[in-house]
Parts: sequence; structure tokens; C-alpha cells
Amino acid sequence: MLTSFRTRLLLLFVGIAGGVLIATLIAVTVATQNQAERTVERELAVSERVLGELLSIRGEQLLQAAQVLADDFGFREAVASGDEATLISAMVNHGERIGTQLMALYRPDGTELAATHDLAQVRSGADLRGIRQVDDELFQLVTVPVRAPDIIAYATLGFLVDDALAQSLKQLTNADITFFDGERQQIFASSLPLSQQQALLADVQPDAVKEWLAQTEMAGHLSTVNSVNLLVSTSRMEATQEYRALRTQYFGFGLASLLVALLLAMATARQFNKPLQRLTAAAEALRQGDYGEPVELDRNDEFGKLGETFNTMRGAIAEREQKIVYQLEHDLLTGLPNRKSLHRYLQQLLAQGHSGYALTLNIQRFRELNDRLGQRFGDEILKLVARRLQQEFAKDCFLARLAGDEFVLACNEQLQPDELRQRLLKLVQQKWQVADTSYRLEFRAGLVRYPEQGNEVDALLRRAQLAARLAQQDKQLLAEYQQGSDENYMRRLQVLQALPEAIAGGKLELHYQPKLSCNSGEVLGAEALVRWHHPQLGVIRPDEFIPLAEQSGDILRVTRWVCETALNQQQYWLEQGHQLQVAVNLSAIDLQDASLVDFIQQQLAQRRLPAQNLTLEVTESAVMADLEQAQKRLTELRDLGIKIALDDYGTGYASLAQLKHLPVDELKLDQSFIRVLQADNKDRIIVHSTLRLAHQLQLSTVAEGVEEESAWRVLQDMGCDTLQGYYFSRPLAAAEFEQWLMNESGQFIQQGQNDQAQHDQTLS
Repeated sequence: MLTSFRTRLLLLFVGIAGGVLIATLIAVTVATQNQAERTVERELAVSERVLGELLSIRGEQLLQAAQVLADDFGFREAVASGDEATLISAMVNHGERIGTQLMALYRPDGTELAATHDLAQVRSGADLRGIRQVDDELFQLVTVPVRAPDIIAYATLGFLVDDALAQSLKQLTNADITFFDGERQQIFASSLPLSQQQALLADVQPDAVKEWLAQTEMAGHLSTVNSVNLLVSTSRMEATQEYRALRTQYFGFGLASLLVALLLAMATARQFNKPLQRLTAAAEALRQGDYGEPVELDRNDEFGKLGETFNTMRGAIAEREQKIVYQLEHDLLTGLPNRKSLHRYLQQLLAQGHSGYALTLNIQRFRELNDRLGQRFGDEILKLVARRLQQEFAKDCFLARLAGDEFVLACNEQLQPDELRQRLLKLVQQKWQVADTSYRLEFRAGLVRYPEQGNEVDALLRRAQLAARLAQQDKQLLAEYQQGSDENYMRRLQVLQALPEAIAGGKLELHYQPKLSCNSGEVLGAEALVRWHHPQLGVIRPDEFIPLAEQSGDILRVTRWVCETALNQQQYWLEQGHQLQVAVNLSAIDLQDASLVDFIQQQLAQRRLPAQNLTLEVTESAVMADLEQAQKRLTELRDLGIKIALDDYGTGYASLAQLKHLPVDELKLDQSFIRVLQADNKDRIIVHSTLRLAHQLQLSTVAEGVEEESAWRVLQDMGCDTLQGYYFSRPLAAAEFEQWLMNESGQFIQQGQNDQAQHDQTLS
């Protein structure tokens, strides 16, 4: 793997060595190439100088030979006499002797006396010297004067420049010599091989010659001598042979160095990798929870110290993990196993098919005890209970503390329920002594059998807790779970989960129950009552979901939705000509909401509704939850002009002393006093006295739960102001209420008028 330390170390060594090698090789290559170019240029320059000197020496030799001819007495006599035959004979003899191929003699005025070649095209003045092209041939010419004693003629001698001369010059200059005519595409003399001469003939133009040199890997200097092109060239391969050999040697040396570096890296990596492998294996074992054998590195270097440090760390981690595991699986206060341990233990029992009992044990009113005497005292009580439980049940049961004051016992089937009950009685009847003070504690326990009454841990614990609640309701020490008793709990959980969606999705409805004048039967208004029909859970009654909404905090959203919907309906009725009072219920949590007053004020202002047409109903228990805050909030609402009604009066905790200070306008008598009003004389006394008390306190009265006409008559005689109940109408949807108002409400007005007439007649 490329991620291993050994591989990366090898790659590092090879990379460094290879990088240095490549960088050096590039530098050497560039340097040798530059040096080779300079060497080629220097050799060409030297060859050109040597060539110039050779041609100059050859010219001097030719000049001396020509001067011998010019100084010959017979030759001068022949020139002076103008004897052409003698001149030609002398020139031929002398030319053969010195090896010249061209000879010419002409007077000072330019008149030709004798010549082997026509020099008219190349002659300029009397002096012809240097390399010249004559009749498609190339000659090196020298010219000397013939004196007798004055100049009587000029003698020009020419030596042919051919391939033989070029070859001899190449041996002396160490470079190829080529004379050519670019315009005529003619090569006069060259030391190049015939194939290269033929290739050059196609590219004899100066610009093309450069391309030809590059293609043939040659270097050369091109110059012009008396209209004749001179190319001095040499092979680049031969000129740079030594440098290429040097690069090859260096490359071989670099590869050898790289191989040595690789071997060194492998040895170093192996030296490093062995202790690292041991440390890695030990770390992996440590990660998997194996704290067995320590790492042994018999070294005195840093790896040895690292191994010693690792062993120290391993021991510390093992000790710390044992503590962590213990803390994760135990309650730190009591030392008992916690919920996690209990869950694992019960899961194992259920998986192995064991049977037995799970029992939850709660200390009654522990929170009050904790608040009254302090948390430290509560902790001491919990530790004392844990010790007693261990003493009594440790042999037969698995003990755990879930949270707070809740303990759980998981007992095997060998411990019979009767014996379990006896042990519990013995436990709870003991006095509990803390700091030299004895206390008496009460306990409630719930028992569930496994696997008969549950094969999942969560279900078992939930059902045991339900049984403990049943024991609390029945004021018993121990209650056993009854099959199906947790259905209500599951339904409440489903209702609680579905409520937010019902509020947001507009799944709630408002029904309206009429409120009539007790004397005239006239419809005065209606109480807005929330209803909820769930597609799976069916009809969910307010007394089922309103307490759950109060527990979850969703009651604030429910109340705001009810207010907005009820006020919208009241506004609609007002537009239809129905001046109706609307009553809305508030909960204890609503009275704690600091934004309630502003919200209701804004809703009334948006719809331009009179505040006195809105009644807010609160129960005695809601007021008593926080009396001071409730008084403040109700006073603020009443100051807006809103009417306040005290609902379910007579069933709560409000005393007469508190009643006189509550900012209320109306008392609603609970229906439990109204339903059997005729049959129960005590109820009549309570209702009559309550009505008289309310009127003396300047409060209006409402009786709810009127289900018979006879109850109406009794309340009418007692002086009740307003009636509400199924005798008149059940709560109706808005459309149904409007239909009832049009079709059926009139009969109660007529009935009220008749009753009033009979009452007046009786008095008369």
C-alpha cells in the first residue's frame, strides 16, 4: 500500500535521489549542449582561419612562381617584341613547370596579348587576384607586372580549385570545404561525400543551406569570396561525440547512485518499519480493547522510548476504560447498574428464553422530600434504599436504578410473587435513618411477568411503570400489570404526537353550544368548544387531548387558534345581524403567557369587535395554579372590557376569601350540581346559596348541564341568569348552529314567555 510508512519512506528516498539525479542530468545536458555548440563554433572559426592562411600561403607560392616568369629575360624580350608565338611557348612551358591551368598576358591598357582563358568578364583593372570563377571553373589567380624596366604587361596565372584541393584543405583544416555558385546551382569544389553534394545542390540558396545543415546534423559557416559561396562545415555528431559519451557515463553513474539509494532506503525503512509494525499492531489491539501483552522493543533509541511510553499509556488507558465502562453501566450515586446495564441484562434473559418478573419501585413524594430537606438529604435516602435493596434481593434479583427515585428489580421465577411481596413489606416497614433522624417512606411498586406479558425490554419497563401508577391510584404497595392496561397510554402517546400536525394542518374544529336567558329563553351567545376527529384515532374528546396539550406546551397554539376562529365566526354573525356573546376557555398555561393580552387585543382590533362581547372562561384550578399571576393577567384582560367567567365553580380550590379578589364578572356552576338538581335537595341548597352569593357580589350566573325543562324551572325560580345544556342544544358546528338559531331557538323564547306569564299569574 502506498500509505504504509515503509513505502512512503522508500518513495521519499527514491524521490530525493531521483530528483537530484534528474536535476543534475538536466543541468549537465544543458551545459554539455552549450559547450558542444561553443566547441563546434570554435572549431569552425579555427578551420576558417586555417583555410584563410592556407589560401594565403598558396597565393604567395603562386605569386612567386608568377614573378619568376615575369623576371625571365627571354619572356620579357618576347613581350617587348610582341612575338605571340614566343609568348605562348614561354607561358606554356612555365605553366607546365609550376602546375598552373590558367595563364594570361595583357598590356597595361588592357589589351590581351595571349591567354588560355577568356578573362574579360572577371578582369577589373590590371590586377586579378584571389578566388575567381572563370568559364564555369574556379581558380585561384595571381597577377604580376612584367617590367623592362617599366611595366610593359601584366601576367595572370591561375590554379584550379577542385575537389582534390578541397580534400587537401580538409586534411589541414579538419573541416569540409565547399565552393559553390548559388545562382547557377553549381558546386565547383567540395570535400563532402557525393551524396551530400547532391543534397546540397537542391538547397544551394543561403537560407536553404541553413535548413540543410540542420537536417543533416551539421554545423557550418557560409561566406562569399568574390561572388563565390564558401561553406566551411563539420559534423555535429563527431564534434559532440565526447560530450555525449560524458552524458552517457553520467547517466550510468546516476542509475547506479539511484540503485544504491534504493537499497539504502529499503534497509533504512526496514530498520524503522519493524518497531513501527509492532507499535501499530499493539495500537490496533488496544483499539479493539485488548490490553494483554505489552510491547517489547529491545532498543535504546527513540523507538525504545516510544515503546516504553506506549506501555505506560496502555496501562493508563486500560485502567481509565475500566472506570469509564463502570460509569457507563452503573449509577454513580448508588453504585447500582443503570438503565443501559438493565436493558442488556433483560435482553439476554429474553433472548435465552428465561422467565421471571420485572418490578419497578418508586419512592412516594420524593421530589417534595428533596425540595424540603435538600438534595444532599435526597441522595442519602437513595443510597440507603439501594443498600437495603441489595441486602434483601441481591441473591435473587438483578438490581438497577433507572432515574430519580425509580429502582428496578429483575427477579428469576424461583422467587415467588408472594415471597417477593413479603420482602417488599419488610423493606418498606423499616425506618429510614439519616443523620440520627428517622423518617418513614412510602413506596409504590409495579410488577410485570416476562415473557408472558412482554418480550421486549422497553415494553416490559413501560408496563411495570403503568402497574406502579395503578398501585399509586389504589394506594397499594404492589400492583401487577393487567393485560391491555397500556392501551390508554399508547393512545395518549399517539394523540400527543398527532396534535402539532392537527393544529398546523387545521384539523381541529370549533362547535358552539348556545347560552340562553333563564327568564326569556332568548339566545344570548355561545361557548366555543374545540373538537377533533382523527382519521385513525377517531373522535378525540377535549378532556382527552387538552391535558396532553397542556403537558406538551401545545395548548398555547390551540388557544390562539380557537380565539382566531371564534372571533372570525362572531364577526360573521355580526354581519348577518346576530349580536351574540362568544365564550372561549383559557388554561392555566395561557394565564402564564405574557403575550396573551396583546394577542387578544390585536385580534379584536383587526376585526373591530367590541371587547364586551367576548367572554374568557377560566377554571378554579387554572387560577389557583399561580394565583398572583392569574390575578394580574385577568385584570389586564378585564381592563380591555373583556368579560371574565369562573368556570366549573364549586369543584376547584378557590375559597371565598380569594373569590372576592378575583377580577371576574360571571360564575358558571358546574354541571355536577345541575343534572340532579330536582332529585338532590343538597344540590338545590348549594346552587341556591351560590346564586344568591354571586348576585350579592354583583356577578352574573350561568348554569351548565341543563338537560330537562324541570331544571330550567327550578333555576328560573332561584334567579339564575343564563342557562346552557343539552336540553336546548348540544354543541353544534357553525353552520348547524346558524340553522338551529333560525329554526329552533324561537320555541325557547315562546316557552320562556309562557313560563313568565304563569309565574306572574301565580304571584297575582
